[in-house]
Amino acid sequence: MSYSIIIADDHDIIRQGIKNILRGQPEYEVAAEAVDGEEVAARVKEFKPDILLLDISMPKISGLDVIEQVHYISPETKILIITVHKAAAYIMKAFEAGVKGYLHKETAGEELLPALARIAAGEIYLTSSVSSYLVERVLKKSAEKEPQKGLLTSREQEILRLVAEGKTAKEIAAALFISQRTVENYKNTLLKKLNLHRTSDLIKYAIKHRLVDIDEY
Repeated sequence: MSYSIIIADDHDIIRQGIKNILRGQPEYEVAAEAVDGEEVAARVKEFKPDILLLDISMPKISGLDVIEQVHYISPETKILIITVHKAAAYIMKAFEAGVKGYLHKETAGEELLPALARIAAGEIYLTSSVSSYLVERVLKKSAEKEPQKGLLTSREQEILRLVAEGKTAKEIAAALFISQRTVENYKNTLLKKLNLHRTSDLIKYAIKHRLVDIDEY
């Protein structure tokens, strides 16, 4: 299956860099480009892409402000933010607006394809440094609010952080010198303890319930 993509960024070098990464990836096809917020809405209306790669700092209409228009014009379009902004406030606003992923430009070269794969599969993607930060905030808030001491063991917290960073069961098993089956057992235990259904629900839960502080880190 091929996924159509629109690249929205006002810098030519960024758009070209993304196209270079996608070149040779038959599952992704760049349908169009946009250089400002108004053009984003027009291109989405014209092409109805599967995925929109969107910068936050855009001329005319900011990336965050155009998200609602995109959802109205093409509800099935999934949005991946690619930005220089690292503040938790931006991350919160983006996910509350309905984006499916948040990626830093400085790591986009290595993380773009994994991010697209996750989003295409209907999952949430956060750049690794951000997901680690959010998980730590979740654990801290949970510890403050949970009357039961030691809700999660140190090993469960360790595995939770690795899962949130996008590590596979095989990678976690290798890093911790345990079996993949043991990793899966831990993941199932974590989901039950936190009353979640999928590993990606951890990030959704943190944002929905405002378990992260809106500040810079």
